[in-house]
Amino acid sequence: MLAGLIAMMLGEAAAPTDFGVRVVGARPPAAVVKPVAFVRPRIGAAGFRIEAAAQIGALFGRVTSTRRSVEHNRRVGGVPNSWHLSGRAMDIARRPGVSHAAIAAELRRRGYFLQESLDEGDHSHFAFADGPVRLRVRSSADQLAEVHREADYFRFMLAPSGASGKRGMR
Repeated sequence: MLAGLIAMMLGEAAAPTDFGVRVVGARPPAAVVKPVAFVRPRIGAAGFRIEAAAQIGALFGRVTSTRRSVEHNRRVGGVPNSWHLSGRAMDIARRPGVSHAAIAAELRRRGYFLQESLDEGDHSHFAFADGPVRLRVRSSADQLAEVHREADYFRFMLAPSGASGKRGMR
């Protein structure tokens, strides 16, 4: 084994590999790395299956949520029009070192169309569409209305500034 490694380092006959090692000065083999093909997800007779997407998500961490009931969605603080209610969304608690972008890229590579792709800090959220998603053009009034609706979900508390916080505090 060591002799083979030394031979490769010296440029002697190196066998092609599938992990990208090349010998300096030698021409790479014609087809060492196969291009990744676009793969459409298999959709059964019943349509989209969240379970198939969740199997992919489980490769990157723990799938914490897929289909939810209205009551469960309310208990976990989900929005009233959540994609989880129709079984078209999943949340993944990512393993350390796994990025949201890596999961999204793998889902797209496997042919899934992402309606929503949100990095929510402690987890990733993905919602799925049946086909390519078109960008929505929204007016500034629509965007402002959405911000006001989101204010219902988020609460902020202001604390007085200062070293000891004495101003206005008792």
